[in-house]
Amino acid sequence: MDDRADKSREPVQNVNEEMASDFAYGLPMAHDVDIRDTHLERVNASEGSGALGWVALVFAIASWFVWPLLIGASAAVLGYVAFRQGARGLGGWAIAMGLFAVLLHVIVVPFYYALT
Repeated sequence: MDDRADKSREPVQNVNEEMASDFAYGLPMAHDVDIRDTHLERVNASEGSGALGWVALVFAIASWFVWPLLIGASAAVLGYVAFRQGARGLGGWAIAMGLFAVLLHVIVVPFYYALT
């Protein structure tokens, strides 16, 4: 009889554990976070974005000389993608330089042609 009593209690324990996990949904879990692990993940995630950041920066510099609307907008988009992938410095500079080239072309060029 002891075996039957133990077997009949097992499903009840499992149900309680499932109910506890359902009630605890969204609550912060108490566990240790190793800072070194998250740093390694961040470094590994940004390895591939460095090249994209440099490409975006080259596009941004090229947009100052050739086709500012097309290449400047492309540099801003590539810079945003590089920024989101972890190359924050390169992406930020590419976004700023690309958008500045686009705005400069949209504002200054019409005034130049209007005055000449």
